[in-house]
Amino acid sequence: MGISVSRYSDITNNDFVTRFCSSEVICPNDPLWNQLLAFNIQLPANVDEQLIFDSNTEPLLQNFLQNNPVTGNLGSLVQVFITRATELLAAPNTDNLMLAWQSYNAIFFIRAVTKYLVEMVPEYDLCKHLDVQARNINPAQDQENDKLPNGESRVEMLIDALISLIIDVPVTDNTYHLHLESINTLLVLMSVYMFAGIHGQTRLVETSLIFRTLFQGRYSIQAPLLIKILLNNLSNMTPAPPQFGSPGPGSLFINIASSLWSMLTLSSTQTIYTEPPSQRRELHERLLREHPLANQSCLLLLALSNHHIHEDNLYRCALLRCEDSNETAATTPHKDNGQLTPPRIDMAALHKALCATAGCEHSTLLLYLMLHSCNAYKRHVTNVPHIEKLIIPILQVLYNAPDSNSHHIYMSLIVLLILTEDDALIKNVHLVMLKNLPWYTERSISEISLGGLMVLVVVRALQYNMARVRDKYLHTNCLAAIANMSCEFRKLHPYVAQRLISLFETLSKRRARLCSEIEGGDINSIELPHHAEEKTEEIMEHIAVLDEVLRMLLEIINSCLTHQLCNNLNLVYALLHKKQLFQQHSHHNIAQNIEMVIGYFSTRLQRVQEGAGGELGVTEVLQCIKKGAEQWSSDRLKKFPDLKFRYVEEDKPEEFFSPYVWSLISSCGNIYWASECAARASDRLLA
Repeated sequence: MGISVSRYSDITNNDFVTRFCSSEVICPNDPLWNQLLAFNIQLPANVDEQLIFDSNTEPLLQNFLQNNPVTGNLGSLVQVFITRATELLAAPNTDNLMLAWQSYNAIFFIRAVTKYLVEMVPEYDLCKHLDVQARNINPAQDQENDKLPNGESRVEMLIDALISLIIDVPVTDNTYHLHLESINTLLVLMSVYMFAGIHGQTRLVETSLIFRTLFQGRYSIQAPLLIKILLNNLSNMTPAPPQFGSPGPGSLFINIASSLWSMLTLSSTQTIYTEPPSQRRELHERLLREHPLANQSCLLLLALSNHHIHEDNLYRCALLRCEDSNETAATTPHKDNGQLTPPRIDMAALHKALCATAGCEHSTLLLYLMLHSCNAYKRHVTNVPHIEKLIIPILQVLYNAPDSNSHHIYMSLIVLLILTEDDALIKNVHLVMLKNLPWYTERSISEISLGGLMVLVVVRALQYNMARVRDKYLHTNCLAAIANMSCEFRKLHPYVAQRLISLFETLSKRRARLCSEIEGGDINSIELPHHAEEKTEEIMEHIAVLDEVLRMLLEIINSCLTHQLCNNLNLVYALLHKKQLFQQHSHHNIAQNIEMVIGYFSTRLQRVQEGAGGELGVTEVLQCIKKGAEQWSSDRLKKFPDLKFRYVEEDKPEEFFSPYVWSLISSCGNIYWASECAARASDRLLA
């Protein structure tokens, strides 16, 4: 009931595969296809397995590359796949195991060959390989089946068939891997973007037949349906059943009958919801292994929505205009008077999935996109309970900044910044109390508010950036997120207040030290060598950055004292403990406000201390501050505009997001690029 392929090396010796890659012409109606597509093989599960697969198939694919321009066997295979897919779509039961299995095998074969072509040749040569017509040596042979209808290319026909399968075939145990392969094949076709630079192509997105087919209006009806299906795949987080050809009990490899039995008996109910991973790396590994359809659906969503960002991108529009099915009656997108109805999805289910996977870099990027531009999702997040389920995974990424790449840190900070733009949220985060955070190992904290934890982690990320990365955008976003929260700081933990003031002290000392270095060199009177000039310029730039950060920290402290002094006794205590520090910054208007607060409470403390006849303990000092706060009036302070920062995307965002998305597809997906050419392409993406 199938040809068992137990090892990748067996492919080399497979007669049917050899004939496909040879100079033999195999027409779409040749019986060989039934035998070629009746195989069981495990897909490469990691880069190492992909490397073994590539090594074993390299000689065959080299022959294919040489012979296919004459034989047109790839085009015939695509025609066979389209026939199988059409039969599956027309079948009364789209869960038909035989049709699903053969369609799956055909797609896998197409993906493997197309992936090789994408890496080896420019996109126009890939399209030629797909469009070559088979030429049978017998002129009497009926070639009508080989003709392309309506002048369409096979690229268009292949994409049509893949999108139809994704939209019209329900996801079941029997069709799960069919959906997965359809999505992966679309990603492989779109990956011509990754390899454009390697093949010397420029402006590929504008000239590519693949991208024109996907983005120039052909799928105006299907785009919202496709987005809805992909979002549902992510939201459902369905566990993966065993692959066709998975090992089964009693034999080395299973045939169709035992495959069905495995699907009925071996499907796991374990998900990342029921048993959430404790580490981010484990989360990513389990998402790939246990929920590959959700993982790849997320990546395809990103790929479709991050090209042509400023144009009429049907997929991006559908994604960002989707609505909550719990708020509206309609459930299916349709076209009415030329206006496309946006897809309706279960926002609660999507939010649950994004919370569960937020520690993964590609999920963070999708979360950013939804928070930044999808009004329905933003409304849902504003009203959802347990906001800590979304925020804590983002904080963990920032806490582990040394183990994360700069893009992931950057996107995580932007997500936090967008969240802090919500007035209700910045109030609520200080009401959510957290206990026992095993991942926060810097100091043992038995209990802290979510808002306090946010400040702690962002301050830590800011210190890391200032010390090592020195990325202006990173520290700007760190400060903006804290500033947005500052007017609602409530009952900050003593350690949080201490870290805020300690950060200000550390940066003040660093600035003073850098100024001393420059002043000691007397740079205005001596001629410095070129490298010394560069060093001096770098120091001056760093001083300017420090000045900006110190000013922002003063504004944050002032904002808290102006709006919430009575609710932040620990911050007042920390200010009094370091009161000499702020005298150095009295030239700032805002610093004068802080000095006024310090002077007021210092005077009261001095009186109490004189009355007590000795030093006061911490509890007594806090009690004195509490009484003083009850009599304090913020009207004494000079008024400044409230701090409110909003994230604004840079001009030409696709210049950042398009390469970034493809770097994520390369690193976070289960399409494993193991060749040297792929490594060079990946390195170029974020260069």
